[in-house]
Amino acid sequence: MEQSNVKSFPGRAVFRSVGRFARSKAHSSAALKTMFFSILILMINIVTGVLTARYLGPTGRGEQTAMVNWSQFLAFCMTFGIPSALVYNSKRRSEDTGGLYATALAMGAGCGGIAMIIGIIVLPYWLTAFHSDVVQFSQWSMILCPLIVISQINNAILQVRDEYKQYNRLRYLVPLTTLAMLVLLIVTGFMNAFTSALAYLLPSVPFYIGMTYRMLKVYGAKLKLGFQHFKRLFTYGLGSYGNDLMGQVSYYIDQILIAGLLKPADLGLYAVAVSLARMVNVFSTSIIVVLFPKASGLDKKEAVNITFRAFRISTAAALLASAALMLIAPFVLTLLYGPEFKEALAVFRFLLLQVAIGGGTMVLAQAFMALGKPKVVTLLQGLGLALVVPMLFLLVPRFGLVGAGYAMLASVLLRFAFILFNFKYTLKVKIPPLWVTREDIRWLRGTMNSMMRKKSVNV
Repeated sequence: MEQSNVKSFPGRAVFRSVGRFARSKAHSSAALKTMFFSILILMINIVTGVLTARYLGPTGRGEQTAMVNWSQFLAFCMTFGIPSALVYNSKRRSEDTGGLYATALAMGAGCGGIAMIIGIIVLPYWLTAFHSDVVQFSQWSMILCPLIVISQINNAILQVRDEYKQYNRLRYLVPLTTLAMLVLLIVTGFMNAFTSALAYLLPSVPFYIGMTYRMLKVYGAKLKLGFQHFKRLFTYGLGSYGNDLMGQVSYYIDQILIAGLLKPADLGLYAVAVSLARMVNVFSTSIIVVLFPKASGLDKKEAVNITFRAFRISTAAALLASAALMLIAPFVLTLLYGPEFKEALAVFRFLLLQVAIGGGTMVLAQAFMALGKPKVVTLLQGLGLALVVPMLFLLVPRFGLVGAGYAMLASVLLRFAFILFNFKYTLKVKIPPLWVTREDIRWLRGTMNSMMRKKSVNV
């Protein structure tokens, strides 16, 4: 009798259904699980951002941002499209995956070394508004560049292998370790801009090395360097590199330029605003991780349809989240970060829209990447960046932080327009609806229900 009562518990079926969906290997399930982990990471990043802002203030937060961002910025800029090329070629030639991975590692180590040298040379000339100790710390952080490039290659191979569980585990373990280190620094009284920067930079090292070691063991004898592997990676990578480069430059360019145009305190205010605004990016980034590998195996019509469906769903969610954040922002900024960060409110609203539209634009770009036309996306990103850089130089000195918001929003609107233009005139397809349709809702409902029914049969 007691056993029957347990089985009849109404929440039991719900928990069972959630568990079945979580264990599913379908791409829609992987996207939702990636989104769940992205939200978890987002929460961790909010806590770390609050702690650093509270204990460092705007000036210290700006110094920490300058010390942490450069190694990541330059490393991401020097990937030369290798991660995207690894995904594309491995999906097309699965039997060559081991050789492609080995060649990608060698190329990545070399590219990371180039990024390290560039950073050591350039930083003293750009960070003139910062103390010499901050500049020297930033130069030392450049030794992480090769490892950061290799980490992107490891992320790509995990996507190729559909190991999204491991992919997501790495993504949240690094910021979780950073949070633990920040708490330890606060408790022991050693919290400052330099030690907190170390808390952001060091936790990734053992995880990146460990994942590389695991992948080397997995492929073993298949790890053969070859000119054909290099040629395939280089050819596709060079075509997609512009897209990767422009994406990374667009992600960091505002903070990089503000570091040279305004005071450290202004960079601290902007860093808080942009980190909060990027909360809504969770919807697009979670889908992109799964969409590119999935669409790479489809024909043009199917790839375009699945891309626009992903765009409509993710962008609608991002815009709704942006509207909610705009309403609560005046309370959140002062409550979490302190009254001195209230000045970031105006630019925060512009950045919210920029992030939501930019995320949708990158979702649409996956159709071109999957159909072997990465150069189109490179051109589109380049045109947007060609606009934002002069606008930042023009508007930031005149309008301060709000000027950066103007420039970033104008740039992303231009990129979005060009993406749509090329769907019609490059891919020669009719542009599908841009807002969520009834068919999208039915698809979501049907996908969830079919997964639950399939698992019920297996159980």
